[in-house]
Formats: sequence, structure tokens, C-alpha cells
Amino acid sequence: MRQHRFHLNVTEKCNIRCVHCYWEEYGKHPDPSLETIDSILQKFNELGKAYGETHRHILTIGGGEPTIRKDLEQIIKLAVRRRFQVRLVTNGVLIDEARAKSLKKAGLKVAQVSLDGACEATHDKVRGKGNWARSMRGIEAFKKAGVFVVLSYVLLPGMNMDEAPLLLDLVQKLKVAGAKFARPVREGQAILHKVTIQGDYWSAFKGILDHANQIRYKRLLMFFDPLAHLLPIEEPKRTRGLWGLATDLCQCDNTELIEVNGSSGDVYFCRIRHKLGNIWKDDLVKLWQRHPVLVGLRRKSPQGACNGCSAWKACRGGCPAVVFGNTGLTILQDQDCHKVQEQAVEPQVFGQGLFSNTRPATLSDSLRLFAKKFREMGYFFALR
Repeated sequence: MRQHRFHLNVTEKCNIRCVHCYWEEYGKHPDPSLETIDSILQKFNELGKAYGETHRHILTIGGGEPTIRKDLEQIIKLAVRRRFQVRLVTNGVLIDEARAKSLKKAGLKVAQVSLDGACEATHDKVRGKGNWARSMRGIEAFKKAGVFVVLSYVLLPGMNMDEAPLLLDLVQKLKVAGAKFARPVREGQAILHKVTIQGDYWSAFKGILDHANQIRYKRLLMFFDPLAHLLPIEEPKRTRGLWGLATDLCQCDNTELIEVNGSSGDVYFCRIRHKLGNIWKDDLVKLWQRHPVLVGLRRKSPQGACNGCSAWKACRGGCPAVVFGNTGLTILQDQDCHKVQEQAVEPQVFGQGLFSNTRPATLSDSLRLFAKKFREMGYFFALR
């Protein structure tokens, strides 16, 4: 099976207010100390050992806005000592050349910078006036320091979705590593600001691919969405030949992405805003093995249009985080899938199959994982 990945929020504070952010409150709990963070990292490593995982785990450091913390370099150094591959999720607003160099020296290799528009007007509408210029300075600083930069774009119907393909032009203009696209989750600020969530995401995905082919795009193009598994199957002419295309980032049947709010200790699966437990009150290994939400996701059996769909094994019925934000359920068909929209009945609740734990890797899984690692290595050296 694929190794677990860990996401640690090192602060609840944030220096900007995005209209679609799934955080409801900012700074409710104090920032975790370095000692607390180290204890959490040790628990992450213990979980990896319990699952027999021997390779270095990916640790994404987020928030809030993690660069608010003056000791972020110490956090990164600590994570590197604990044998994590460290990535940073940031808005880039506070990054200057000195800070970028300092973070790089501490061990940071990859920064995911949130950019929710392909132009200043759109981005600032989503993230606040003046933040485009600040983020651009941060991106340039990261590049100059030698940090691998990926632009992360949340598709917002009626706000930025129509111009999403143009982000690829910006990626090539800025000469950063690539772009990642995701749907929004209807939680927190998205509810408060009444952000429109329903939209034609499938057409948006295809429009992005069409533009990539048109401009002969040669950098990373990632879709953080289970529905993207259908793209190579249904749109081979659009996907074939796109050098940096990744449609397989999400593998929800393995429930591999563990998120912890370091300030409160609360534990989540990926972007599902349903608290599974608390890292200080629950045994993380047992929690991850036995929690009913996770068991239900692993045991899903196909219903409706998903039954017989060639992408079922990888897609597993769509994004449970998006579904949960829209309906409060996690094992319901994803209404944004065009196949679900075309079926004769409303989205169906999935049945429950036999497997209640993460499945072992098949030979095809192992080969696909090896190919993915080989591809990523090629991307890294080509884009340095």
C-alpha cells in the first residue's frame, strides 16, 4: 500500500482572510511549542512503523499561515531530523529573500503557494487587496533560494474557474515547477461568505487540459481530486503527451492522508472537517485502524453509475471531503461527477464491502508506485 502522508498545522493564525477557507475560527488555540510538535512527529513515526512503512514520510506543514511563526525554521529542522520530507503550504505573502534562504537552509525543498487567480484582480478578490503583489514577491524569493514552487489553485465557480487554464501560462512565465488544481470544500469561511460551490468541474478539468496542449505546457499539472482518475480513461486525446500530468494524487481507499491541528491536537482525514479524535487523548494507530468514518471509506462498494465505472478502483466514488461539506455524509456518490449527474437516480449511499483495513498493494499497485516515483524524480531534476 502507499505510505501514509502527514499534514501538520503549526498555527491557527492567518494574516489574510480567503473567502473559501475551510477554517471557521482563527487563533482559537495557542500555537504548539516545539516540544509539542516533536511529540506529534514521534506519533506520526510510530504510526508509520505500525503499518510497516520504511521509507521517509511526506510531512506538509500548514496552518493558518505557517510563516507567521518566527521559529518555522526550527520546526523544519526538527522534522528533517525526524526523517520527514518537508513541504510547506503558504500564501507566500510574508516571504522575502532572507526568509526564503533561511527556510531553504533549514531543509525546505518544496513550497506550495496558494494562488486563486491567474491575474491580480481575481486573486485579490478571493484573498484580499494587495496580496497578489506580495505573493509574487514571495514566489520570486523562493525561486531565488532554490525552493521547488508549485502554485495551488482552488476552483471557485463564478469567481475564478473560467480563468483557471490561464494559470498554466503564469506557471511558464514565472518558471515555477507547476500547478495543482482542487475543488473547494463547503466549510468555514466558504459558508460564511456564501461561496458558490456547485459548478461544472468536469468541463473545467477538460478546459485546463485543452489549454495545456494548446500552449505545449511542459511542467507539472496536478489534479488533487479523485474525479481526475477518469481523465486518462475518458479523455485520452487530451491527456496523452502531457509530460507532467498527475491525475492519481488521491487514493481515498487507503485513507492515507492524516491531518493534525497542532494547536488543539484534533485529528482529521484529509480535508474532511469531521473531527475523528484527538492525538493527546486517543491512540493514533488504533484511531486510524478503527474509526467508523475511515472503515466506511475503505469498505465502500459501488452504487449507481459507480458500479461498473472503469475508474472505480482509484476514484472510489469521488471526494468525500467535498461530499461531506455539501451533505454531511462521507459515503455518498460525488454529485460533481458527470456520470453521477447522468444517472437516473439521485446520488446513492455506498454499500459496505468486506475490507475494513487499508488493503495490501497488488503487483499493479507496486509497479504504478514505482513509475510514479521515477516520474517525480525526472520532474525534480528537469525543473531544478
